[in-house]
Amino acid sequence: MLRYSLILVGFLPLVLGYSNGGPGSACGNLLPQHHGMTVQRGTSLFSITLPGNTVQRGSETQLFLQGAGGETFKGFFVQGFEGTDGSSGVFQPSRNVQPRSCTGTENAATHTSPSEKSKVTLLWTAPNYATTVEFKSTVAVDKTTIHTNKPLSVNVV
Repeated sequence: MLRYSLILVGFLPLVLGYSNGGPGSACGNLLPQHHGMTVQRGTSLFSITLPGNTVQRGSETQLFLQGAGGETFKGFFVQGFEGTDGSSGVFQPSRNVQPRSCTGTENAATHTSPSEKSKVTLLWTAPNYATTVEFKSTVAVDKTTIHTNKPLSVNVV
């Protein structure tokens, strides 16, 4: 009986999704690989925004991930890309947000719980040099409905 219980417990992450944040395997393609997930086609109901499109090198800034018209979501994964060279900048922990290390630094961010959210504030520290960073993000409405959002381009000066 104990053996069957342990086997069932091993399948819980597949059944429940990633309630404590997206896995490291989501780095790069931003997809959580939930069992039975479907990536939605067309325009996403969610967006990542920044007041303006320029930040100072080395400065901390706020990014906002939110649903149109108050649409809610349970999970997310955000990563900043610098050209084709991988991730750029560092995310800080904040309410409903935890950093993820994709290339040795905490250059991605994900949710801390599966509670419903309509808006999340992400704290991001820009690199210490001038560059352009493109933020890509995905949102999980539930464990099977995933939206890929329009990228946000930010100039670091």
